[in-house]
Amino acid sequence: MFLLHLWNYIRGYVIIVVTGKSVERFINICSKRQILLWDIERRDNESAVMKMSLRGFRLLRPVARKSECRVHILKKCGFPFFLARYRKRRGFKLGFLIFVLLIMLSTSIVWDIEITGCKPEHFQKVMNVLKMENIHRGSLKLGINPKKIAQEIVLQVDGIAWAGVELKGVRLIVTIEDGITAPRLIKNNQAFNIVAERDGLITQMEVYAGTALVKKGDTVKEGQILVSGRLHSQRPELGDFGTKDVHALGRIIARTWYECSLPVSMEYIKKVRTGKEHNTLYLRIFDSKIKLPTGKVPFEVYETSTYDKNLRGPFGVELPFGLTVEKSYEVTEKKMDLTLEEAISITEETARAQLAERLPPDCKVLDEKVNHVEGENGRRYVQIVLECEEDIAGLEPVIE
Repeated sequence: MFLLHLWNYIRGYVIIVVTGKSVERFINICSKRQILLWDIERRDNESAVMKMSLRGFRLLRPVARKSECRVHILKKCGFPFFLARYRKRRGFKLGFLIFVLLIMLSTSIVWDIEITGCKPEHFQKVMNVLKMENIHRGSLKLGINPKKIAQEIVLQVDGIAWAGVELKGVRLIVTIEDGITAPRLIKNNQAFNIVAERDGLITQMEVYAGTALVKKGDTVKEGQILVSGRLHSQRPELGDFGTKDVHALGRIIARTWYECSLPVSMEYIKKVRTGKEHNTLYLRIFDSKIKLPTGKVPFEVYETSTYDKNLRGPFGVELPFGLTVEKSYEVTEKKMDLTLEEAISITEETARAQLAERLPPDCKVLDEKVNHVEGENGRRYVQIVLECEEDIAGLEPVIE
C-alpha cells in the first residue's frame, strides 16, 4: 500500500469534487474508459469527493459533458506540483539535480567488502586478488563480474576449494570454502629411512612400512635411523631374494626436552611516556587516506597508536567516510634498578618467550621445570626446561 501511495505521489494527482444528479453515471463512465479513481467519498445526494491521476484529469472533459456533471479541483498533490512551485528558483533546481546525481552515484559503487568463511592466513591473499582485479571500496559496480572474480580467487589462492562473489546493494560479499589439505604423495620407486629429527625417549611407535630398528622405551639421538627402508628376506629356506628398498612409513612419538638459560640482570631499561603527544589526522574516503595539515611528529623517540572515527548515517548505517587519528606519544628510556624477585620474573618471561619460538607447531608441552643456578663468576642464571611430546619422524634417502 505504501508503494502505491508513493507511486501516485511521484506521478501527481488531484482531489476533485463532482457535482450533479448523475454522479454514479460519472463514476461508471470513468471506469469504462479506464480512468482511475480512488478514495471516493459521498458528500450528499448530488456531490462526491475523489482522487484522480493527472492523466485521467486530462480525459475528464468528455466524461463530465456526457454525465452532465461539474468538476472542481479541491487540491493539487504530488511531486510535479511541488517542482512547479520552485520552477523559477534556479538554485533549487541545481541543488536538486546534484542531489539526484549523488544518490545515483552512491548506489552504483561498492561501499563495503565482506569476506566470510576463510582462514585468517587466506584473508590477505583474497584481498590481493581483488586488488589485482582493481576492486576496492569505491569501485563502480558496473565493471564487476562476480563469476570471473570467484574463478580468479580459486585459481590464485592455494587451499581454497570454492569461492562465491555476490553484489548485494552497495556491498560486495565474498564467501570462501577452504579446501582439505591434500595428502603427501609417495613415490614407491623412492627409498627412504625414517630418522630422528631430535633427541628423545620413544613413547609410541606406529610402523606402516619398513623395518623398525628401535622400540618403545628406547632413547634415540638426532639423525639415528628409527625405521629402515631396506627389507631383508626372513625365509631364506624358500629362496633368498636378497634385499628390497621401500619408502619407510611410520609415526614415532617421543618425549623431548627444550632448555633455555639466561643470566639475571638487576637493571632494566623501560620506556616511559613523558606526557607530550601529537595528533596526525587523515581524511579517510573508502580505502584512501588524505593527510590533513597537522604537521610532523616533533619527537625523536615515540610510540604510536591509531584509531578510526567512523561516520554513521540514518538507521545506524556506517558511511565509508571518516577520520583516522594517529596519536604519537613521546617516550624516553629510563634505567631502573630491580629487586631480585622482579629481575628473576622478567628473566623467566624472556626465557619462556624464546622457548615458544623454538617449539614445533605439533609439539605438546607436558611439564615445565624452572631452576635458579649460580655460575662460577657468582652470577645468577634462570634455567627453564620444557618436557614435550612430539612426532620426531624425519626422512632420509636410503644409501646404496
